[in-house]
Amino acid sequence: MMLWLLAGAALCVQDFTWQPATPRQGTLIVVSAPGAITGQVAGEPLHFRDGKALAAIPLTTSDSIRVQTLSIRWDGAVIGHSAFVPVAERKVPVNEQVRADDRYTAAPDSALEARIDAERVLSRDAARRAHMVPRLWSQPFIRPRSARITSLFGSGRQVNGVWRTRHYGLDIAGPKGAPVRVANRGVVALVGHFFYGGISVYVHHGDGLMTVYHHLSRALVAVGDTVERGQLIGKVGATGRVTGPHLHWGAQYGTVSFDPTELLKLP
Repeated sequence: MMLWLLAGAALCVQDFTWQPATPRQGTLIVVSAPGAITGQVAGEPLHFRDGKALAAIPLTTSDSIRVQTLSIRWDGAVIGHSAFVPVAERKVPVNEQVRADDRYTAAPDSALEARIDAERVLSRDAARRAHMVPRLWSQPFIRPRSARITSLFGSGRQVNGVWRTRHYGLDIAGPKGAPVRVANRGVVALVGHFFYGGISVYVHHGDGLMTVYHHLSRALVAVGDTVERGQLIGKVGATGRVTGPHLHWGAQYGTVSFDPTELLKLP
């Protein structure tokens, strides 16, 4: 925070770029800014390596988003740089119909509401801690299952006829007990049985990236475990708010969710 305050009086436009030039909502971009030491997009810090850093575009972004970077000038002055990235709309189904147990659409009582709030705190804490982990992967990301995709990231959802939210993950088909493998090397950040997510595993991969695996029938790892790319970490289930057995695969950059298939494009 102090660096941003110091840079406030020296804000200018730097010769930095990003790819893709016009990203869609809910995707990753690569920010190239030679000499940058840090930055932020959507309130999330950027981790520069050799002048490049990943950033995530929130699904709720309208038509543009601000990218900010910081660099240190030859005389020691902290210089801030800023640009606006144009953002394209994500075109996905907007009226997906989902049937689940009625308890997932009824108003929660005080005890259940307290449980849901506590679980959200745990999830957000894991997301924030993702920025504290150095990069742990060196190979490309893989899908946790090779089965068909049954629901896209970003689609609009009605649960039992009631509008709920956009879908912040990718649903992958699978029978109960089918293997779920971690998308890349990382450290297990959180394991629990959540009201909405069911039995879930959260994995930090470093530099702000985290993947999430919901609705498992069983978790096969514990918090603090180092997991290798493709390692079995759980089994497909139907726990939490579901219509039947499947895997919900999520991806986040800090607290910002993005389409998990974006990970498959990383080198």
